[in-house]
Amino acid sequence: MQPTDKWSCGITKIMDAFSGKWRLNLFWIIAQNEGIGFNQLRNQVPEITNMMLVRSLDTLLSEKFISKSLSGNKAPFHSEYYLTNRSKELLPLLLKLNEWGNHSN
Repeated sequence: MQPTDKWSCGITKIMDAFSGKWRLNLFWIIAQNEGIGFNQLRNQVPEITNMMLVRSLDTLLSEKFISKSLSGNKAPFHSEYYLTNRSKELLPLLLKLNEWGNHSN
């Protein structure tokens, strides 16, 4: 859902950033395991392909929901993913939505 002049509210922007099968799942995993590496993420979500993992992480990075840290002296570098301060502000709201969703039956 791409924001337009008619639908340019904040909720639409959040929904667009987290749309897709994997982005919100990856966000939750990173929130629970700050400093998690690419292969660790891959192991936590065995159904995801490498291409979809890369694309989903790239989207979360471009939307500034996560940050990436590289270490090592030569390729292949070790990457770790963290929540940004922006995401840390969003996390309590998502936790409330999760709580509401679990009790809405």
